Amino acid sequence: MAGATQRVGPRRGGGWLLAGGYARHPGDAVRLVAGSVVLLLTALAIHKNYLGSRETAVFRLVNDLALPGWTWPGVWLVMQLGVIGAVPLVAVVALATRHLRLALDAVLAAGSIYLIAKVIKQFVQRGRPDSLLDQVNILGEPAGGLGYVSGHSAVAVALATVASPYLGRRARRVAWALAAAVCLTRMYVGAHLPLDVLGGAALGWAAGALVHLVIGAPESRPPVGRVREALRAHGIEVRELVPVRPQARRSTCFVSGNSPDPGVFVKVVAREWRDTDLLYRTWRRLRRAGRPARQGPPVHEAEHEALMGLLARAAGARVPAVLLVTSFGNGAGLLVQERIDGCTLAELGSDHINDDLLADLRRQAAALHRGGLAHQDLSGDNVMIDRHGMAWLVDFDQAVAGADRRRTAADDQALDATLADLAGPAAANARRARLAPTPGRRQRASHDRRTDHEIHAAAKRPPRAL
Repeated sequence: MAGATQRVGPRRGGGWLLAGGYARHPGDAVRLVAGSVVLLLTALAIHKNYLGSRETAVFRLVNDLALPGWTWPGVWLVMQLGVIGAVPLVAVVALATRHLRLALDAVLAAGSIYLIAKVIKQFVQRGRPDSLLDQVNILGEPAGGLGYVSGHSAVAVALATVASPYLGRRARRVAWALAAAVCLTRMYVGAHLPLDVLGGAALGWAAGALVHLVIGAPESRPPVGRVREALRAHGIEVRELVPVRPQARRSTCFVSGNSPDPGVFVKVVAREWRDTDLLYRTWRRLRRAGRPARQGPPVHEAEHEALMGLLARAAGARVPAVLLVTSFGNGAGLLVQERIDGCTLAELGSDHINDDLLADLRRQAAALHRGGLAHQDLSGDNVMIDRHGMAWLVDFDQAVAGADRRRTAADDQALDATLADLAGPAAANARRARLAPTPGRRQRASHDRRTDHEIHAAAKRPPRAL
C-alpha cells in the first residue's frame, strides 16, 4: 500500500462540483434547451396581423375578469416584480442576506434578459392586444410599443429561476407563485396576449438556466456543527468532522478527525435536491441513462442503505458496520458507519493492484451475490482498500435485495469494467485467467471465507435507532 493516496471514507461522483459548494447541474442544460424550444415555437406560431381562436379565448378568460376603470393596487404591486427596477432590489436583498452569488445571478439573468426581450420585440413585431382585438379591458396606463415578448414575464421568471436553488421549499413556491402572478396580471390589465407571456416566461427560464449552467448553483450542504450536534444527541462524540471531497449531488459525507475521536463515516442525504426536479426526472426517464435515482424521502433512503449494508454483512461480505440511522434537521437522512482508513480502489493505482487483492475483491462480490443482493454500482469509488490491503464494499444506496441473475451479472460486468479501466483490459483478463478456480484455489478460498466470517463476527456492532 505504500505510495497510495490516503482516504478515510467512501465517495461517489460529483465531477460537476465547483469550489464553495456550487455545482453545474445537467438539469440546467435541459431547462435551457426546453426554454429555448418554447421560445422558438411561440415566435413561429405568431402572426402579427391576426390571432388564433384558442389564444383569443385564453386572453378573454383572464382579461374579462378585469373591471374597466378600476385597478386593484395589489395588481400594480405584483407587476412591479417584472420591471427592470426589481433586479437591483433583489440584488440588494441578496447582498443584505449575504448571498453575493444570488445578487450576481440576478443581475446577469434578469438584467440582460430585459434588453434581449426588446431585441426580440423588434424581430417579431407583434402589436398589443388592443391593436388586434376589440373590447379589450385596459387597466391603468395603456402599454405602448410591441407586445411579443413580455419583458415583465421574462424578468419575473428569470428572477424566480436563479433564486430557486438558494431558497427553501416554501420560499421557492412563493417565488414561482409570484412569477406566475406577474404573467397573469399582464393579460389581466390588457397589456399582453398569452403567447407574449409564454414566450417571455420561456426566455426568462432559459436565461436563468444558462446562468446556473455557466457559473453553477449552490448545493444543499448541512453545516458541520449541526451534524456534530446530531451525532452527540445519539451518543457519538466527535471533536472534528472533515468533509469528504468530491461530494455527490444529493448527499454530503464526512469522516471523523484524528484520535481519540471514534472512526466514523457520516452521510447526510439532503431533503432539497435538484435531481428531484420534475423536468429533469422526466428527461432521465426518457433517456434511461445514468445511475438510477431513488426518489423516496431522505430518511427512507438512509434506512435503505443501512439495511442493505446489514444484509450484506450478514451474507459474509466485508462491509462497514452501521452505527446509526435516523432523521436529521428538516427531514434529511443521517447514516453513520464505521470509518475505513485507506483509499478507494480508483485512487489505489494499477501498481498496487495485485492478484491477492483481485481475488479478495471477487470473493466479496460473490458473498454479496450468494446473499441475494446486487450492489448495482460496483465502481472504483465504491470499493475501499484498507491499510492491510483488504477490500471493503461501500455505498449501498442503489443496492437491491432478492436480486436475480441479471442484476448480479451486471455487478460482475461493472467490476470487470472497473478493473479493466484501472489495470488495462489485457492485464485484467490475464489476472482473471490466473484466478480461475482450481481445486487448490477453491480450498484456499473456502479458508479465506471462514477467516472473513470470523473477522465479521468479531467486528459486528449492533446499530442504534434503526
